[in-house]
Amino acid sequence: MTTLDASKHSTHRWPSFLPDGKHFLFLATNHAGFDEAQNGIYLGSIDSPTMKLVLASDSAGQYASGYLLYHSQTALLAQKFDPTTATLSGDPMPIADYVQYDPSIWRTTFSASDEGTLITVSGASTEGGDLIWVDRSGKDIGKAIPELAPGLAGQLFGMRLSPDGQRLALMLGQPKAEIFVFDLAHGTKTRLTFDPAQHAQPSWSPDGQRIVFSELAGSRIAAGSTIHAQPANGGGQDELLVGPETATVPVTFSWPQWSSDGKYLLYHKASGPSGGSVWAVPTSGDKKAFLVVQPQGQQSTIVYFRLSPDNKWLAYSSTESGREEVYVTSFPGGNGRWQISQNGGTSPAWRADGKELYFGEFSGAQTQMLAVEVIAKGDQFQTQNYRRLFPVNHVLAGHISSFDVSRDGRRFLLPIQPQTEAAPISLMLNWPGKLGK
Repeated sequence: MTTLDASKHSTHRWPSFLPDGKHFLFLATNHAGFDEAQNGIYLGSIDSPTMKLVLASDSAGQYASGYLLYHSQTALLAQKFDPTTATLSGDPMPIADYVQYDPSIWRTTFSASDEGTLITVSGASTEGGDLIWVDRSGKDIGKAIPELAPGLAGQLFGMRLSPDGQRLALMLGQPKAEIFVFDLAHGTKTRLTFDPAQHAQPSWSPDGQRIVFSELAGSRIAAGSTIHAQPANGGGQDELLVGPETATVPVTFSWPQWSSDGKYLLYHKASGPSGGSVWAVPTSGDKKAFLVVQPQGQQSTIVYFRLSPDNKWLAYSSTESGREEVYVTSFPGGNGRWQISQNGGTSPAWRADGKELYFGEFSGAQTQMLAVEVIAKGDQFQTQNYRRLFPVNHVLAGHISSFDVSRDGRRFLLPIQPQTEAAPISLMLNWPGKLGK
């Protein structure tokens, strides 16, 4: 009944009928998490493949008693909804807080009836989380850091190991994201960002002394962002590195990283759901930014990228084929293009010697971690020995980029949710009558 537009979404799920029996609500989202403004609750019809965005959201919603119920941060909200026109009105009102949300399947655990009964499951069972090391078979070989603070599960949007592999920079926080640096040997952490903005996608300078990251203009990255840097030890001042020349149209600058020789700062630039491209700016001289690679189609976009350790090759994922695939081009010229993945791919990462490339492959309900050997000769790029390493079903969906690999390629750092006791179930009667009270 729905048709998947692979340039925007990678999954449609959680349908529920509206009272007329012909229209239904469902969630359309993207495993890569890009352009959150288009991920959300949609209206569909059994008579037409046309779909309409009702509300940008990270979870499925439900209609009951004249309201649309949906998840926002830690709360369950209700907002007036006209099912005949599929329009919202009035202000959203909270019904319950700390409702269980599973980011791996984009679902909030609740059910509401038109008679006014609401059942919710407490979010206590999904609070917290662990970062673990797994070997090349996916076997858990131990925690990387102590348990994360409550409320941080599902909020790992980009993590990066330091050049020496001894520290980890990552984004943590719910509902506001901050950048932290963890010392993996001693289990200590340092918070880097304190201002009111959202922060994400940290990366390291070649000498491990600074962290570069994205700072969001609003609650969602599609509202625009800038690129900043700070000392990795928590001291010193925030430095703005890249920002828009004008403020007329929101521009998103994301996934910043320095080349290993420190000569370039690379970043992803987009001003809408399509056309996202990779740019670089020299760190000395005229510091004039230049385009490295852009998507082949007008409706497609580059989602994610990583520069090779020798700074000669850029691995990136793009939706130009109709689904996200991994490609490689030369750097800095952007000459040549080699498709690496064959069945969908995302979030490439390099081994420290540049001789192996890793990426996620969408395979049904799971994502597989793949490895491929790299053979680069002059201006030619070749690969061999594709291997499926392990399923990453325990990686939080939508954030496959929330992983990194050790320098020798033998261990992978992944987030998981903790094993806990069953969460309590709450029953609320006449929930519409309690709104606004």
